[in-house]
Amino acid sequence: MQKKKNQDLTRGEEQIMQILWALGEGNVKDIIAKTDEPKPAYTTVATFMKILEEKGFVGRKFVGRSFTYYPKVDKQAYAARVLQSALSGYFNNSIVELVAYYNGMEAITEEERTALQEVIGK
Repeated sequence: MQKKKNQDLTRGEEQIMQILWALGEGNVKDIIAKTDEPKPAYTTVATFMKILEEKGFVGRKFVGRSFTYYPKVDKQAYAARVLQSALSGYFNNSIVELVAYYNGMEAITEEERTALQEVIGK
């Protein structure tokens, strides 16, 4: 089976990865325990884990009578790639355009503006 490396995650896959990044490692039952209600079926999460493994995002090891999964892609590295993709795809690689977009939507609070000004001042 050929691995599908460097693909984007679907929303469901990303939710599973967020849980796995927080856990560090875990089996399907551990992951289900951390999901919101209504809890997904065991087979649903197992299928996500198989897809994530095929995409190269997780690895697995046999522990006891089940597989324990662990992230093979660092959360910060994935976040940087996703943010860079959004920046280049929607904001012409300009952080200024990104901030202006959110500022125009009034999505930035006064506290966030102050924090941004402090970061820029450094």
